[in-house]
Amino acid sequence: MGRIYNEVGFEQLSLYEARKSLTNDPANHSAHRLLADSYSALPRHEIARASELLQAQLLQPINITPVQPQLAETKLGILTTTGPVTPSLHEYNSLFLRDRSNLALSGLAGNQDTLSDEVILSGVDDGFSYSLGHFHYQTNGFRENNDFEHDIYNLFTQVAVTPDFSLQVEFRRRDTEQGDLRQYFSFEPDTKKRIKIRQDTARLGARYTPSPKSNLIFSLIHADREEEHEFPNILDKDESNQMEGQYLLREAAYNMIVGGGTSKTLRKNTYLQNSREREHTTVYSYTNITLLKDMTWTAGFSYDNLHDEIEGLYQDQINPKLGFRWTIADHLQLRLASFSTFKRALIVEQTIEPTQIAGFDQFYDDLNATKAKVHAIGLDAQLNKKLYGGIQGLYRDLEVPFPDPFNGRNYQAEKEEKLSAYLYWMPHPHWAVQTEYQFEKYDAKANLTHIETISLPLSVRYFNPSGFFAELGATYVWQQYTGIDLDSMDLRSKTDNNDFIVVNTALGFRLPKQQGLFSLEIANLFDKEFKFEDMSFRNSNQNPENPRFIPDRTIFSRITLNF
Repeated sequence: MGRIYNEVGFEQLSLYEARKSLTNDPANHSAHRLLADSYSALPRHEIARASELLQAQLLQPINITPVQPQLAETKLGILTTTGPVTPSLHEYNSLFLRDRSNLALSGLAGNQDTLSDEVILSGVDDGFSYSLGHFHYQTNGFRENNDFEHDIYNLFTQVAVTPDFSLQVEFRRRDTEQGDLRQYFSFEPDTKKRIKIRQDTARLGARYTPSPKSNLIFSLIHADREEEHEFPNILDKDESNQMEGQYLLREAAYNMIVGGGTSKTLRKNTYLQNSREREHTTVYSYTNITLLKDMTWTAGFSYDNLHDEIEGLYQDQINPKLGFRWTIADHLQLRLASFSTFKRALIVEQTIEPTQIAGFDQFYDDLNATKAKVHAIGLDAQLNKKLYGGIQGLYRDLEVPFPDPFNGRNYQAEKEEKLSAYLYWMPHPHWAVQTEYQFEKYDAKANLTHIETISLPLSVRYFNPSGFFAELGATYVWQQYTGIDLDSMDLRSKTDNNDFIVVNTALGFRLPKQQGLFSLEIANLFDKEFKFEDMSFRNSNQNPENPRFIPDRTIFSRITLNF
């Protein structure tokens, strides 16, 4: 059901189905994969998406589903697809699996000298499965020094040692070269900034199922990363080891997740000629309890301890967790949550700790060691057989590490507010209409930054049983930006605002039996120029995520084939 919601553009319903399934059964690997794919459409959810993918891989049985090389990587800056194309290659899995091989090919070509290709060979043979893939993406971008190029290689193998015990090994290599990808509201882009990234990642995973009600999973990730910056010339070399374990228990009236892990990083800085270490330890426990038939409580805690010589941060924190889901009627559910989080400092941004509580996300792409207190409420309803709606409000009270000229690092108070409401309508089995109101407010007094953003998308999608599909959508965006006025000598703040409408369209054809698809997609159809501030300056490495809007017309054609 969640996959179908994804296809027709009902992203909030897809998220709802995945989160509800994981509240009922945290060991459901399909729900983890669905949530990972659904997160790809949400801004500042890269760590949550990659973490859900890792949990899905650790819990999955032997299968032939190809592992796309780029899915486990974060901060790639690739434009999100505008057409009804799911992030995963296979929306559905066969009920029965036979030994065979599969070859998946995809390519993309567009303006701005955009080219991409992906080749994945996967197969299953008795109790052994594998996936070998390569992904390439390059573009010149929409302005000077906005180009980037990625090459990602992946080898994934899984073996069922016994029916109750499986092992998996994964190797990844990432080579990236990029300019200044960030979108600015009032500042001029950096025409000299260049970054080169090379990262080798090796992962060992295991799953043991001592009984149908319980699972033990284990993850060990080793990474070697080189990040080279030009202007100024800096080369950071990181060597990281991350180890995690988790126990999952499912009973009729409750389920429980208990786990923990540690990560250690050694950074060598050639510019400063020094070496520094970072160690982060965490333990956690979550319990979902169904006290009454229609009410589920989530209670738990996590503990984080950070000893960071790299950033000069030494923190430990206990994070209480509380969530509540109430099915008021057959098609009406209320969700509440209040919890605290601590942003982990990870080279490979993947963890097996639960990413959501009562349908609200825990992990955002914040600066490392950010402390957050979250309060949220949501209401989801199926108004009739063809109409769905919901509303959600979320408030995050943040303490964010901030450079201090006297103490190295200090914490500044920031606030984030989000309000969203969605309405989905299927007037006909071939048609889907989607609209959603989103309001976001970010406030940081220490650096005089205040950002308010309103977006209102409206899209219509058509699906024909023959395989033909089409989409036409428009998004109205209004943003107010307050930041330091560089033209004033006393660092006063300056406020400006901008609004614009972006029109996207797509059409294509889906081959039967998951054999592939063809599509032509156009983002920003009328080549609208605008000012927009993305939130990448709030990320741990300030590398931008996949952009929401680009102030330039983007045209590309896509082909995917499965053999």
